[in-house]
Amino acid sequence: MRAGFREDDAVESPRCDDEHAASHAWRDAAEARVAGGRHRSERQRRRAFELVREVRSEGVPVTVLTFFNHAGGVAKTSTVRDIGYVLGEMGKRVLLIDVDPQANLTKWMGVEDDIALSQTIYPAVIGDPDMEEGTEDADVELTLPEPLHVHGVDLIPSHLNVAIVEREILSIFMGVMRLREAVRRLEGYDFVLLDPPPSLGQLSALAVVAADRVVVPLPTNRKGLDGIPTVIKMVREYRKAARELSIALFVLTQHDRRTRHDRESLEIIQSQLKAFAPISTPLNSRPAYYSDAQVEGVPIPLYAPGSIADEEIRVVTAELVAALGGSDDG
Repeated sequence: MRAGFREDDAVESPRCDDEHAASHAWRDAAEARVAGGRHRSERQRRRAFELVREVRSEGVPVTVLTFFNHAGGVAKTSTVRDIGYVLGEMGKRVLLIDVDPQANLTKWMGVEDDIALSQTIYPAVIGDPDMEEGTEDADVELTLPEPLHVHGVDLIPSHLNVAIVEREILSIFMGVMRLREAVRRLEGYDFVLLDPPPSLGQLSALAVVAADRVVVPLPTNRKGLDGIPTVIKMVREYRKAARELSIALFVLTQHDRRTRHDRESLEIIQSQLKAFAPISTPLNSRPAYYSDAQVEGVPIPLYAPGSIADEEIRVVTAELVAALGGSDDG
């Protein structure tokens, strides 16, 4: 597609048959719905739920995922929100971390309260905002604050003032590692999902370096295609600080199969990005569902349970679980 794409960045992981079975069970149920079939199998849905829950988390370290794309308007935040919710519904213990000063994840999870800086990532990166001046860094315990609990998952919210981290982190030696260290001190979670701002600034660096794997939301249009080289380049750069960092999944978003441009973009992505990481089933463009869910402050599966949009999110979530546990069958 573009110069600079290399196959040596492909993701290879050990296979997990249970999680693959769950992925296919969800996919089969959703495809029947998406195709307009009237014989959607509730038994398949229940079996998929059971299979994912059978993959026990005892003794397994937390999986930290950052949803990264430097371009705005690619459905990154809604994807974090919805996948996080479905993982929680599957019985996983989930923490969402809003790293974006725009605080869209916070708002779209229905949190309308005033958020103090001490409730955000700030204490884990810079220190207690109420700390007395002159306190030495060595005396400061950098930890994430107590999260909010909303829609069955935990959330560390954001606020416009989190933007000051961009400036303050520059004066801290190895500051880009601080969120990574704080996240790895967490206990009691199966998944931590981070939503950074759509930028290449310090907040994005903090969030991506904190991750084990990166999930790339990618619209099936010109914006998506144009942004791919930069996303891959930046993951390579961030890997200098987090050596095991890799792309777990390209999540295809905002697909409009009615347009030739989207269909052609989808073909290009599917044919040329498989060397880098698995590629999800497309999340189709459904402005009414997504806009209304944002206004209501709830994930899609809560706003429109049983809808085609709900089914698509569940399929992609199962594909992500499978990608984390093993390579895609394709």
